[in-house]
This record gives sequence, structure tokens and C-alpha cells, in this order.
Amino acid sequence: MKRRQFLTLSAIAIAAPATSWAGEGKFVDYSREAYEEALASGEPLLLDFFAPW
Repeated sequence: MKRRQFLTLSAIAIAAPATSWAGEGKFVDYSREAYEEALASGEPLLLDFFAPW
């Protein structure tokens, strides 16, 4: 394994556990009111959706 690859993989392995607690959020069903409230809060917002077509 090359040195650069080793150092990159080591950095990822060290950083991975730290990122697992940073993204603790909650899942809620979509509604226009909940969306507006989340948007107005100023907190980061992620919309996840699926379209089977």
C-alpha cells in the first residue's frame, strides 16, 4: 500500500466515529407546515424522498 493511501485511510478511520454523532436528527413525515417551521428555524434541513418511476 502506498504511503498516501495509508495516510488517507487512516484519516478516514479516525474521523468516521466523530461524524456519526454529529448528524443526529429526527425523521418526520412531510407536511407543508413542518417544512415551513423547519425552514424558519434556521437549522440545517435535509429532505429525503423516493420516486419509484
